[in-house]
Amino acid sequence: MENFLYKIKLLILRIFGYEKPLRVALLKYLSLKFTTFRPHYETLIYETSKNAIKLGYNEINIIELGVAGGDGIRTLVKYKKKIEKILKIKINIIGFDTGTGLPETNYKQDLPFFWKKGDYTNKDLIKLEKDFTDVKIYQGNISLTLEQFINQNKKKIGLIIFDLDLYSSTKLFLNKIPELSKENLLLPRTFCYFDDLFLADYCLDDTNGEPLAISEFNINFKEFKLGKYFDHINDFKFPLAKGQIYTLHDLNNVDYEKYIGIYDSDSLSGKKRDKFRSLLDD
Repeated sequence: MENFLYKIKLLILRIFGYEKPLRVALLKYLSLKFTTFRPHYETLIYETSKNAIKLGYNEINIIELGVAGGDGIRTLVKYKKKIEKILKIKINIIGFDTGTGLPETNYKQDLPFFWKKGDYTNKDLIKLEKDFTDVKIYQGNISLTLEQFINQNKKKIGLIIFDLDLYSSTKLFLNKIPELSKENLLLPRTFCYFDDLFLADYCLDDTNGEPLAISEFNINFKEFKLGKYFDHINDFKFPLAKGQIYTLHDLNNVDYEKYIGIYDSDSLSGKKRDKFRSLLDD
């Protein structure tokens, strides 16, 4: 009983000390309670699809790196079905997973004091793939399965969800980005969501994990940049994820300078406009 009361005390202190609106905490609770409630996934798919359509594409791939139990795949399928109908676009879901959980690691940057070999093993990946249409899961070492994906897929990648947990695994995939670009598989700007960018309970910081892999990527590649999406009070598009979204800029992409903006010739002229742009279309 004493332990329970102490936890309640800590919870109350954390609630009163929370610097953002409490509705954010409510959304976070709902996402933990209901595993396929991930509003950030829905809005990321929606914004990705809008950008792809503006660029002239009617079919895209969305990649999840690290399938684990499959909740992410189920969530993506649920949301993509709605968005396909609304925006008239085809969305394919691609998953990558070892099938045997996290690999053994010798990198201190992988936080071996927190992760261990075999975590998040899923032996039913084939069944998960069969449960849904437009879902393909590549099982095995990503350095090999990514080559299979490149050979079998020619549609643009609009969104990449990183849930590889480890620095080394994240870095391995990021180092393959030039290959994806060479095969013309990237949009000029691709949304990237990093699931393990902030987890205070196991000492993840800018010296290890996903943050370090991102930093090294930006140092090592001049033609590609991962830019962090600003977490700002004026933004309302990406609930629960504003601090975890990056944009992968493929600076040599043939479509990079193609205009997809929202303004017309009278936007800033001071002329009276009969129609105002809706926040729903922002």
